Amino acid sequence: MRGVCRTLGILAVTLALTTPARAETIVLTSGVFNWVSGSSVDVTLSGGSFSFQGRASPFSGLFSPFLQCMVPECTAGTTVDLFTRFTGADIGGTATYNGVTYNPVGSAAAAASLDANWSGSLVIPTTFTGGVLAAPFTFAGAFHFQDTPTTGGILDLLGGGTATQSFTPSTPFPGTFNLTGVRFEIEASPVPEPASMLLIGTGLAGLAALRRRRKEDHDPEG
Repeated sequence: MRGVCRTLGILAVTLALTTPARAETIVLTSGVFNWVSGSSVDVTLSGGSFSFQGRASPFSGLFSPFLQCMVPECTAGTTVDLFTRFTGADIGGTATYNGVTYNPVGSAAAAASLDANWSGSLVIPTTFTGGVLAAPFTFAGAFHFQDTPTTGGILDLLGGGTATQSFTPSTPFPGTFNLTGVRFEIEASPVPEPASMLLIGTGLAGLAALRRRRKEDHDPEG
């Protein structure tokens, strides 16, 4: 029995040492996903002490706009699903975190990998004749890294911004459009200025005072 307990204890310690821990959450302040018809996908991400630069094939991962609007083409009135995911070997590149560079990222022998997800939707107007359309999107991902065989971690990545898609009319099929470009651009979330924070605090204090006054009016003995 003592031997079994010792074995279980060693196993628990081993799992604790080899299971990557959540390092921190990084709010991305900039980044671009850019694809133009006939080319690869270029991706950059940056926020805090983390940055990534890499490339992926539009045929790898799950690239919903590409799949939805290439064959068959999208039509006016269509809602385009912006969901796009590249993970593991789908996307390769170089990352830096806390001054440490991880290169390569995403290969079979790499000590680091990226899981990147862009989400949102875009509606093609019924009166659309071609050009560029924009819609908001959100980004959620994770950067997995291994510094040694027993130490590593996972960064949670969050962000959001504006997605733009370029369409050209399909000549053989009137009313349909070919997708020629997709761009997700991450924008830094605005931080309230001190004056704005003061106004918010003053407003909350005023609401609290008004609530107390109304309570006293309805319950004079309380």
